[in-house]
Amino acid sequence: MMTKNVHAPKIKLASFDLDDTLIKDIQSVMLLCILNGKEKEQLAIQEKEERGELDYIAADYLRAELFKGLAESRISESYNEVIRPLKNIKNVVDFLHEKGILCVMITVGPRQVAKVVCDIWGFDGYYGSNYEVKNGIFTGKILEYVKAEDKVDCLKDFCRRNNITPAECIAIGDGLTDIPLFEYCGSAIAVNASHEVQKKAAHIVNTQDLSDVLRYII
Repeated sequence: MMTKNVHAPKIKLASFDLDDTLIKDIQSVMLLCILNGKEKEQLAIQEKEERGELDYIAADYLRAELFKGLAESRISESYNEVIRPLKNIKNVVDFLHEKGILCVMITVGPRQVAKVVCDIWGFDGYYGSNYEVKNGIFTGKILEYVKAEDKVDCLKDFCRRNNITPAECIAIGDGLTDIPLFEYCGSAIAVNASHEVQKKAAHIVNTQDLSDVLRYII
């Protein structure tokens, strides 16, 4: 594990992944399948993904079809009943804001879910895949998918809007899709991550309490 550089620029932006970083067990795209009564079908896709028969992108396109007809409003209505978040997410965001640090959420999952959790936890912005919604209802189609490499473009957009350099950013994530951000940002924290992801991070945290990452940001 890399040691912290005492001469590194002050952190101005913390970029957080969502699935398996801030929320556990049920990913955001899986949530929508469950809300639409398609949990069994979602599990079948997940099993194929785990066996290597589908990559994560192909799997998500199949999942999108499972929540066709779901009202977007169901996300905010049911989110807290289904999702299991790490402890103290809102407290961490509030504390970072007190220190003048912005917080952005960048996920490959649906931006509609990212928006809801952004509002709940007080993030300054969010990016995610654009699942088509017409008249408040999901159509089962994906208009724009945020792949791993696209996460960097999302961060660049937020940094450009807020006059922040890559060296002033820290990325917090758990998965392979977070590695491009780990390599782009000035620092990175792997949270409950695999060994492969941990190797790319400056710091490693295994925890159920997000406040444990603060020692590496402040």
